[in-house]
Amino acid sequence: MLDERHDILEAAFPGQSSRFFLAMTVGRTAAHANEGAALILQGIKTATSSPFWDYPDGRIPFAGGLSVLLDGQRRPVGIVETIGVEKIRFRDVTQQMARAYGEGERTLEWWRRVIGDWYRDKAVQDGQVFVEDDQILWEWIKVARRAPLDGQSPQR
Repeated sequence: MLDERHDILEAAFPGQSSRFFLAMTVGRTAAHANEGAALILQGIKTATSSPFWDYPDGRIPFAGGLSVLLDGQRRPVGIVETIGVEKIRFRDVTQQMARAYGEGERTLEWWRRVIGDWYRDKAVQDGQVFVEDDQILWEWIKVARRAPLDGQSPQR
């Protein structure tokens, strides 16, 4: 079952359901999700990426889209707005993009090595093949709201 958390989005952005997208987590472990959420909330991580096979129905993130940001315990910690989306080959990611990714050393070398390993591992886990010429989905993001998200004056 997909975790959308549209109830939270509706409380924060009433009547804007056309902007609502799936909930967002970073990484595959609770520790990575906690770290990624903290980096996003601190404004350090302003970009993320994903393989196209993560969207088998063809519905991909879009500029203006809103997602609930979840921590490692799947608790809502904020709302993220997608401010731009690019289809780009993995090998064409730039130093500026790697820095905006906000993780690790924030260098292109680190990004290609570590995130490349993540894509290769994910491909094997998902029964896919990944090569550096494959296109990925690059998403530019910003924090739209911070917790609390229960309708009681969320912080901007």
